[in-house]
Amino acid sequence: MDNPNKPHRSLKVIVIYPPAANPFQDEIVSREETVGALKKRVLVAFGLTEGPQPDGSTTTYTLHHGKDELTDPSQSLGAIAGDKPVLQLKLAQQVTQGDGR
Repeated sequence: MDNPNKPHRSLKVIVIYPPAANPFQDEIVSREETVGALKKRVLVAFGLTEGPQPDGSTTTYTLHHGKDELTDPSQSLGAIAGDKPVLQLKLAQQVTQGDGR
């Protein structure tokens, strides 16, 4: 029988990307999975790529938990979720303009 005081072994992860019609959802994610590994899976799921664009700009994406930007790719999802069974994140896009050359 599950101990209600013991954190769940896995998480349900939901990532909202506002331009997408539907969020990324994974029902069974290891609490040991890192922010960096999740970000790679989310970018693939949304068909996004980071890096230089044809117009000279550079596109990057960051995950956010509430208002906190998740900057450490080695941080575990379990550390972010705490004892909660569901982790909801938001994916944000940043575009840095090129130098126009």
